Amino acid sequence: MRHRLGLALVAGLLLGSLAVAPAAHAGGGPIVTTQVVTSFDGTPILTTLFVPASATDATPAPLVLQTHGWGGTGQQDPGGFVGHLLDAGYVVLTWDQRGFGCSGGEVAIDKPDLEGRDTSALIDWAVANAPIELDGEGDPLVGMTGGSYAGGIQTATAAFDDRIDAIAPEISWHDLRYSLYAGEVVNQGWAALLYAAGLATATGLGLNPDCPTFPQTGALDPRISQGFLEGATTGVISEPVLDFFGESSLAAYGASDPVDIPTLVIQGSVDTLFDLSDGHRVYEHVRATGAPAKLIVFCGGHVACPASYADAGDGAHTDAAVLTWFARHLRGDASVDTGPAVEYRTNEGLWRSADAFPPTTFTTASGTGAGPLLSVPVLEVPDPSTLAEQLQAFSGGIPATPITSAQVSPLGALDTLTIPLGSAGDAPVDVVGIPTVELTVRGTGTEVVLLAKLVDREAGHVVNLQEGPIRVPLLDGEQTVAVPMPGVAYTLAPGHHLDLQVSTASLMHSNARLPAQVDVAVAASVPVSAPLTAPAPTPPVAPPAPGTPGPAPVPAAPSAPAGALPATGLEAGALAPLALLAAALLLWHVRRPAWALRRADRSTR
Repeated sequence: MRHRLGLALVAGLLLGSLAVAPAAHAGGGPIVTTQVVTSFDGTPILTTLFVPASATDATPAPLVLQTHGWGGTGQQDPGGFVGHLLDAGYVVLTWDQRGFGCSGGEVAIDKPDLEGRDTSALIDWAVANAPIELDGEGDPLVGMTGGSYAGGIQTATAAFDDRIDAIAPEISWHDLRYSLYAGEVVNQGWAALLYAAGLATATGLGLNPDCPTFPQTGALDPRISQGFLEGATTGVISEPVLDFFGESSLAAYGASDPVDIPTLVIQGSVDTLFDLSDGHRVYEHVRATGAPAKLIVFCGGHVACPASYADAGDGAHTDAAVLTWFARHLRGDASVDTGPAVEYRTNEGLWRSADAFPPTTFTTASGTGAGPLLSVPVLEVPDPSTLAEQLQAFSGGIPATPITSAQVSPLGALDTLTIPLGSAGDAPVDVVGIPTVELTVRGTGTEVVLLAKLVDREAGHVVNLQEGPIRVPLLDGEQTVAVPMPGVAYTLAPGHHLDLQVSTASLMHSNARLPAQVDVAVAASVPVSAPLTAPAPTPPVAPPAPGTPGPAPVPAAPSAPAGALPATGLEAGALAPLALLAAALLLWHVRRPAWALRRADRSTR
């Protein structure tokens, strides 16, 4: 046992609980009780315990913990995946995380020393109050599942509490500093959505008189608000705030306290909040300890699977994978086969097996190019009514709106450079893995924000909706930088061309605050299942007519075109009403655990 477990056992001796409304379901169904458990520091945590009919003092069962996504509440009915766990004979405990729902305290974003210790206290309570199977004296069999915020708590607990035997984090993060601030560029669409949703639920739900803990005036840690305001006003996040987000990240605490237990990582290819690079790093972290690890790439996550992607039964596939993982690594059934190290599906809708991500059998497609780019501080704002219609139509995942997905840049635009990488020829080619993009940049101005994205030319789509951002200072002369790229899992159809676009404009990520003109040289490499044909040149852009003046070396602050706002340093402020609208609609549709986005139906993937 590591040091955290000792603290949890001490806290367990001091636990108090208030049982509320036990309910036994007819027909030998589970017994469901709701109770308030007092955590290590006196914070009340609202929990729901589900005990299947098969679990008794004579025949105890392993415990599976499952909490909710950001801004959500713990599941209190035995349906959905909780029902699958109960059918498999597991005791299940759900809860409202610290600061959310009816629980007390302040949201700290899955800190091991706060939310992690809450989880350890809940294990103590469950062992004392439910028929939990032991793996040894004082060592219960415990697994954890759930996604997004409910995935982050799994690594935050498992890194310090050795009673956790197996975990299955879904659509979760490795490093919040990457997820929200990759390349020192704010992921502003998601920052606005998350802040709006979290602030509303943390401060409001605990005031419901129906809460057994009433009243609880929850709140976000002040550094969350500070980070949002810094990103909205300056586009730069301060070191103290970055340290705060780092403390919630496996990338930081895992350096000294690694997660070294069987871990099934499930990540969405079109998830632009916690992308495949996040999931791959969690997978590689566990593999480096020698513990069993598996990575499953599905279509969906925080962004719904696009309608143009073929159905692959993602929900059923991943549900079965979690149950199989627990059968092998929680129940200890050595006869259970958990399958290959990596499984992925692309837009083609077929599941494939691999030995790594990317598969070791893959080759690379490379391309180079160079050209000038303009960076003009103008923000395009999506039409609120269109955004509202898109959000109302979604079923368990936010659709690919301009604030949650990368957009194809118009060919020939002065803010975009397009580099052809080749075509698929007569057969489809899988593009799977993490691309590498290196930029050499020089120019006039103080700094420039560049965004790199792969584009399926004929389909007119950004591959998996993803783009990689990087902030480049210009005052120190020429700079060569590597763009932090999201992983992808995509099939390029026969005859389709793969391009790399480098742009200075995005609505999902924050843009530079001041104008600049730069020359950019690009070198890119992309993992592919087969060589691409020789790159075909992009259609030429007509040169300006004789006598037409070119762009000024440093553009003057322009007037905003129709549908756009000058980038005054308040881009996220302009997005705030849209974010509040999106958050309200999200909460209206998702009053079940928010991580269950992937489980509702096919459209969630």
